[in-house]
Amino acid sequence: MQLTLTLSGSGMQLLLLVSSLLLWENVSSKPTAMVPTDDLYTRLAELSHNTFILAADVYREFDLDFFDKTWITDRTLPLCHTASIHTPENREEVHEIKTEDLLKAMINVSISWKEPLKHLVSALTALPGASESMGKKAADIKGRNLIILEGLQTIYNRTQANIEENENFDYPAWTGLEELQSPNEDTHLFAVYNLCRCIKRDIHKIDSYIKVLRCRVVFQNEC
Repeated sequence: MQLTLTLSGSGMQLLLLVSSLLLWENVSSKPTAMVPTDDLYTRLAELSHNTFILAADVYREFDLDFFDKTWITDRTLPLCHTASIHTPENREEVHEIKTEDLLKAMINVSISWKEPLKHLVSALTALPGASESMGKKAADIKGRNLIILEGLQTIYNRTQANIEENENFDYPAWTGLEELQSPNEDTHLFAVYNLCRCIKRDIHKIDSYIKVLRCRVVFQNEC
């Protein structure tokens, strides 16, 4: 897979993280040289945190530049397309859920964003009046989500004693393409707004859960 990145700022950081992931994949084929799970958690914690910052930036910029009461009046904010994925809602639930179940939930969330993030990048890049940086940040988020997914899958596979080959993950399909490509400007902007809102929400969840699991697995809850 070939990635074209701007070698400055977040682009340089993403390039380094892609290189790190390729290193993980190369050594994972050699059991004696496998990168420790503790190290993967540390890298993922940093990556997810920085990805959340990017998602929050995109949401904030879109909200400041494009939010208008004319396209949100009389509309109800829909549930995010990942709402059906069961995830802990409070501290007690987080601490009760099994590590492998929380990993699987995060993987489902991450997979469910692969397709909509492609379209969000296209929408922001083509949106009249949108800054170039907003589209680049969305593209950065798309790439980072794939890296987070690879890291989570690697850790999840290590937690399974008898993992089934090609195990199925139950992730919801995104059905918002028609609204996103609508010729009606208000409908289109509302769809973009919801994608920005929901990716921010879901990346924040993933970031929080990774930190919980890192504390649990790496530091035995002493953090």
